[in-house]
Amino acid sequence: MNFEGHEQIDAMDFACRFFKARGGVVEDHGLTRDILLPEAAAQTLGMDEFFRVGPEAVAAEDRSKVHAVQLHTPLLDRMLTLAGESAPFARAELKFDYIKTQGFDRLIEDRFQFHKSKIRVIKTGEARTRYLVLTCRYTAQSDEIKQGLLEICVNLDTGVVIPDMAQGLSHVQKEFSVKKARGLNEKEIEAIRTVVSRYGQDLVQERLASFVESMNRRFQRDTASLDAYYQALEKEMRQNLSRSGLSQDLVREREEKIAMIPAELAAKKKDLLNKYGIRIDFKPAAAMYLTSACVRVFVRLISGRNNADFTMIYNPVTKDMDPVACQSCGAGTYDIGLCPNLNINCLNCLG
Repeated sequence: MNFEGHEQIDAMDFACRFFKARGGVVEDHGLTRDILLPEAAAQTLGMDEFFRVGPEAVAAEDRSKVHAVQLHTPLLDRMLTLAGESAPFARAELKFDYIKTQGFDRLIEDRFQFHKSKIRVIKTGEARTRYLVLTCRYTAQSDEIKQGLLEICVNLDTGVVIPDMAQGLSHVQKEFSVKKARGLNEKEIEAIRTVVSRYGQDLVQERLASFVESMNRRFQRDTASLDAYYQALEKEMRQNLSRSGLSQDLVREREEKIAMIPAELAAKKKDLLNKYGIRIDFKPAAAMYLTSACVRVFVRLISGRNNADFTMIYNPVTKDMDPVACQSCGAGTYDIGLCPNLNINCLNCLG
């Protein structure tokens, strides 16, 4: 089967969207397209502001006027490189055939732990909320390299991480926006930085547990081998000192070499530590901004004579309650209590 036609259509479609996204004007002439780019965008591509693109066959007929846009051509390679410099950002609306409308009191009682307090559901209401699924790439470099992707899902309205939501999204219908997606504002970006800083390290450590164990095992093995080697070397050198016929200068020289063994061993161990030490790079690779229907559950937390009203969110993707944001530290939690200042706090902040 010949797939060249499909490849060409896909490549040209990508190229036109690339040019338009950078402020360019695209004029369709059938097999070819006339492109007018802003000066800065043209310079990043190494092109004039006005040029024509088309299939490789057309470009071959008139090399001076038509630039080939096809797989493995220089212009397309440059566009792909530039497109990959920033993390992709997509926007979608989640669609549901059915969303739970009752039984939240039992669900909350089963899911949450209340410290010296009890919860009462006051009312519920349909609402909307926003989530961000942040796909991050991690690279661990040691004697070997281990790479991978992990997903962190955050409720942008509460700032808490939602466990297991990313896995459930594969079964939910999504309606993607074809319009240019609005990015996050500064406040939302700062909230994401906080979340990644708070949870990213633990998530990466979970993924790298076996890798870290393997590097530690190799380090200990090679360290033990070094110790055994230098112990045997020192023993042999001391035995040689007892041989008759050695001059005083030779004895002194060998004693100096024996005295240097601890420093040499320490240097070798430092080399091993550098070899098996693990350096981790962790950065965002893509983001998907989701809007979703949800149920807001208005509740009252009661502790003795004190009480405080707040809202919880029922998540139709996980079919569970989202964690509640601690009003002191901001961390998401399923273990809450009422502090003397009437804040809804996690156990760490309750003391």
